[in-house]
Amino acid sequence: MSINQQMIIELDVGNSRIKWRLLAADDLVVVSAGHVPGFDELQRVTELEAEITMARMCSVRGGDVNKQLEDWVRGKYGVDLVQARVSQSCGGVTNQYADVSRLGIDRWLAMLAAYRRAEGACMVIDSGTAFTIDVVDAQGLHLGGHIIPGLRLMRSSLESNTAIRLDDNYSEYSQSLGHSTDEAVFNGTVTALLATIKLHSESLAMAGSVEIYFAGGDAELLHSLAGLERSEIVTSLVFEGLDVACPYLGGVRGPV
Repeated sequence: MSINQQMIIELDVGNSRIKWRLLAADDLVVVSAGHVPGFDELQRVTELEAEITMARMCSVRGGDVNKQLEDWVRGKYGVDLVQARVSQSCGGVTNQYADVSRLGIDRWLAMLAAYRRAEGACMVIDSGTAFTIDVVDAQGLHLGGHIIPGLRLMRSSLESNTAIRLDDNYSEYSQSLGHSTDEAVFNGTVTALLATIKLHSESLAMAGSVEIYFAGGDAELLHSLAGLERSEIVTSLVFEGLDVACPYLGGVRGPV
């Protein structure tokens, strides 16, 4: 990047790590991106030494962490950190939550990005700490979603509440019944998620064309095993949703 190039910094603050990326403000092209375990490591990322004209964030964390990031951005870059919020309607998508604040901001942003990409009906499958499915119809109405523990959370729950001890490196999936505890748990947890995906994808297929987007840490595994048509892995959905909810307006910014 050129020394004086104006940049946009984006932060996706999740349950287990902070993802970041830099975009060139003039054309919104991604210049660099990465992730760190926490705030201390974020401060040491050399790629973030840049001229920042806008900062925007998605965070599922509590107020103290968000305040820390707001203070850091303001002190380091001299701009306010815009935090995305869930609204009743944005980017052509409308949610049906009676209390919109109860809808996770990461799910909301992913839906906004998916709907913009699909230009119609879409389903977002995000498989991280939690496993979520959200469906938006062709008119942009959020039909609802499912939230269940993700693969690692299901396995850690078994270890925390039973005498089961698992090999973290085991990753050989089949639909067969397991002949070891590791095999039984891995196959069982993956099969549970695949069954949920199959249930909704088949229902949507009956209703017409739908685009399906996989995201999250286990996206590659589930995408390869699900074998769905009109599906792809898009790990940047939350970041793309930030551009819908908090667009850059050439130096004038604000949530839509």
